[in-house]
Amino acid sequence: MLLALGSATAIPEGAAAGLLCLGFGLFAAATASSARGAIKGDRELQLVRKISALIHHSSDVASLLAAALEETIALIGSRAGCIWLATEHPPFVVSRGLPPEAAAVLQACSTEDEVSDLQSALSRTFEAARLGSYALIPLQSAGKTIGVFGVAAETEMPRPRQAVLETVADLLGVAVANLRLKDSAHKLSEDLIALQEVNKIFSQSPNLEEIIHRIVVEGKRLVQTSHCHLLLVDDRAEVLVGVASTRTDADIKAARILLSESSVAVSALLEKRVIAVDDLGRDERWSRPALVFTGARAAIAAPLITKEQSLGVLIFTDNRRERPFTAEEILRADALAHQAAIALQNANLFQVVLRSQKEWETTFDAMQDCVSVHDVQGRVLRANVALARRLRTSPRHVIGKYCADVYGSAGSSSIPCRHTRSLQFEALSVEELEIPDMGGSFQVAVSPWYDKNNRLAGSIHVAKDISNEKLLRQQLIQSEKLSAIGELISGIAHELNNPLTGVMGYSQLLQLRKDLDDRARESLLKINNLALRCQKIVQNLLSFARKQKPERTWSDVNEILGRTVELRSYEMQVNNIIIEQRLDPTLPKTVADAHQLQQVFLNVITNAEQAMLEHRAEGRLVIRTRAERAKGCIVVEIIDDGPGIPEAHLNKIFDPFFTTKEVGKGTGLGLSLSYGIIKEHGGNIYARSRVDEGATFVIEIPIVARMDDETPMIPEKTPEEIHFENLVRGKRILVVDDEKYILDFFVEVFQLFPLQVDTAGNGHDARQKIRATDYDLIITDFKMPQMSGRELFEWIQTDRPALARRIIFITGDTVNTETRSFLEQHRKRYLAKPFKIDEVKEIIQLALGEETV
Repeated sequence: MLLALGSATAIPEGAAAGLLCLGFGLFAAATASSARGAIKGDRELQLVRKISALIHHSSDVASLLAAALEETIALIGSRAGCIWLATEHPPFVVSRGLPPEAAAVLQACSTEDEVSDLQSALSRTFEAARLGSYALIPLQSAGKTIGVFGVAAETEMPRPRQAVLETVADLLGVAVANLRLKDSAHKLSEDLIALQEVNKIFSQSPNLEEIIHRIVVEGKRLVQTSHCHLLLVDDRAEVLVGVASTRTDADIKAARILLSESSVAVSALLEKRVIAVDDLGRDERWSRPALVFTGARAAIAAPLITKEQSLGVLIFTDNRRERPFTAEEILRADALAHQAAIALQNANLFQVVLRSQKEWETTFDAMQDCVSVHDVQGRVLRANVALARRLRTSPRHVIGKYCADVYGSAGSSSIPCRHTRSLQFEALSVEELEIPDMGGSFQVAVSPWYDKNNRLAGSIHVAKDISNEKLLRQQLIQSEKLSAIGELISGIAHELNNPLTGVMGYSQLLQLRKDLDDRARESLLKINNLALRCQKIVQNLLSFARKQKPERTWSDVNEILGRTVELRSYEMQVNNIIIEQRLDPTLPKTVADAHQLQQVFLNVITNAEQAMLEHRAEGRLVIRTRAERAKGCIVVEIIDDGPGIPEAHLNKIFDPFFTTKEVGKGTGLGLSLSYGIIKEHGGNIYARSRVDEGATFVIEIPIVARMDDETPMIPEKTPEEIHFENLVRGKRILVVDDEKYILDFFVEVFQLFPLQVDTAGNGHDARQKIRATDYDLIITDFKMPQMSGRELFEWIQTDRPALARRIIFITGDTVNTETRSFLEQHRKRYLAKPFKIDEVKEIIQLALGEETV
């Protein structure tokens, strides 16, 4: 605010608002034009011209303000005057004609004081000095008050003089701002040139140690402090470690500052900003770190930060004085830290590139695949050791050859260069080649490569030896065929179970009729026996073809062997191979995976069958079992009278992919898998043989006792004295199945007994009938469309929990892991399709018998 105290009157404030501009002449002309109406006297006009001339010719703020004050006092006839500039450190003061106490007031004011407080103090001082007329005018720049311009006289100042003082204040405010901008621009230019020189120095050498040394040297020179020190972050130890310093009388490398402790360096790093400490003695963060710079009285800590990481801290220390650092010094420190961070990062990257190049060269030569780099004409520019070794030469002798000379395939002496297609389409191309010079089958991948300007420079060849993989692929094709056949058999066998149930069931029902003659009864018996035979075949097929997780159960080895022989009995019979089974009836049971053992037996039997057929188109196969209780194992011997096994092959027959058969006739995996299965069971498998004397495969299976808590799925039969008729009398049974002939079969069977039977074709119908009727027993198929037996059971568990204990399932796939798991979890009885009438009676007797206990 502009004030005129004593006998003077107030001067309007509006004229004190100056505009920031770079051209002094334009502003002075504009200001003189706006004040022309107020400035009428020659003396006032002369003052404005003098001030304008001073502004044009002054190069610094101090000389301008001193000269302007003297000219103002002289031309307007004032006795005293002063200019106080708040934006300097310390505040700039110039005065003329003031008593000592007034000058003392000006010197005592600081930049934190309000300008209005200064004006009040000066007013009191002028009045005490009997200066009856005075004017205090704020110096403004860009709308901000930057100081005070004051003049005083013994007599009252006329209004024209007050107006010209206002104009002078406007001119001086803008001039001060422009001179400062000019000075800042000059300093910025000097700093920029200095930083460019520093950057040039940093970029002259990629050596990390040299760059670290140059950082502290240039830091001391640029910021002009006593010393400069560099600390870098050790991420693994979470500590700042000293690496370089301009001080030679201290070991900077012994300095360590934990990132977890409070320090100026750590604060600057974590806060990612420059921290300047004017008085280190008053800052607790400086005394606590392990790093102590003797004699330092002020310091700047500037973090070295890139986009990717925090690298360290530059610390500039000054031991000459306690003083506040200027904004320019802090800016230089920050700029240097930024340049140093980039230089360190580039040096680190250069080191990484050097290491990567060495690692690449080492890896290139260590690769087992054959690798070569070619130019656009196909000439080899570089070849690894593996390729040279394949060509029985050294890498330097491969360089210069064309790719057709290196990767020429069998049967082609003038094959085009293999990289042509890759270069034409600029895409990866892969092909398999037989390369005689390299001794095998290779998968050659050719891809284009580009130079640093992204221009096509040639191609890269990678040749992988796939000789063993190719043989494995051929061998596995047969395994895939067998697997597909197994899946097909599994599906067909499952579907056969349903009609077999009807064939067996109705043949048994017909046999119960009393009006049949003996011939018809005998024919029905044959039908039933043939259906039973089909049942065993289907069960064996399902058991062998089903993919399931290994599951060890209480198993009978004789039974497993019997099922396995049944699978091959017909084929052996038509191929004139006699099977002789000498199975020990007292053979103990053991805990084993029945499906895996069946796979082992089938592999060995099939190998023996093929060997005998190739030898003389007939043969004799003997299968023997016995228990060797002293060794705690069951011994299975499979003996054939084929050509025998050469002694050189006896140690190899269990190796993966070893086979003496032609390609397509054997995978070489059967005996290897069998060996693994038996070893997993803790047993042993080996062969004894002589050429032309047949072969004997011996399989030893440990006898493992069943755990006490294992119980059979279906408990033993109830006592004979409980009669089935009395048990089912008056009972009501619901049969659920989507096959109508199976429902009809149950109806006819249950007509023989004193009970009531209802049927339902799906789970939804069954649910409606259960809601309407109280049933004593539910017999349901496990798999049905719309609503399965499992879903029906889950509903019964919730809605009719008492009935849930009296459910019997029908299933055609008892080896399915999911089905078996469900039945075992819920302890549910089941009928396996196809089934006999006696089996139906037995399981109903067991289910209903539990309710009477």
